[in-house]
Amino acid sequence: MTRFTVHTVDSAPQASRQPLDELRLRVGFVPALAGAMAGAPAVIDGFNQLQRALRGTALTGVEREIVGLAVSVANRCAYSVAAHSAFAAREGVPAEVIEALRAGKQDLPEGRAAALAAFTRAVLRSGGLAGRAELEALLAAGYGRAQVLEVITQAAYTTLANWVANVTGTALDAALSAQTWHDAP
Repeated sequence: MTRFTVHTVDSAPQASRQPLDELRLRVGFVPALAGAMAGAPAVIDGFNQLQRALRGTALTGVEREIVGLAVSVANRCAYSVAAHSAFAAREGVPAEVIEALRAGKQDLPEGRAAALAAFTRAVLRSGGLAGRAELEALLAAGYGRAQVLEVITQAAYTTLANWVANVTGTALDAALSAQTWHDAP
């Protein structure tokens, strides 16, 4: 099995230390996934910059976490499903919406969340060639064209995290263990 070092702020390459420390301040700890990314300074820096940029979009924290959960389930990333579940709860996503997303259910108990998750899944499933119906449903749910692009960016950001976690086999942080998720067999 290939092993990847999970860096701390102190053990990371010099160019990775500032992005890790910024994440530590924003999240409250250095997530193991970020520590794994730190082995490549451009990756952790890009991840950190994109996270910062996404926080400045018109998408709310709730909406970003709905996209993050939908993407992470679709990419079968146990680490990120746990992380986005914890972050979604912290943002105030209703528990029934979190559970429906974790279970991969297509019908969500809230209309805007359902349109957001359906569009996100369509983008992933089609490699960006989402159907007109999903796009129109997202727009009809009150999202603007700029937000459509923000959803795509959030999905790409989350996919980066998912793929790194899946390839590196990053262990779940103790702070996220209450949200452990196992992909369906």
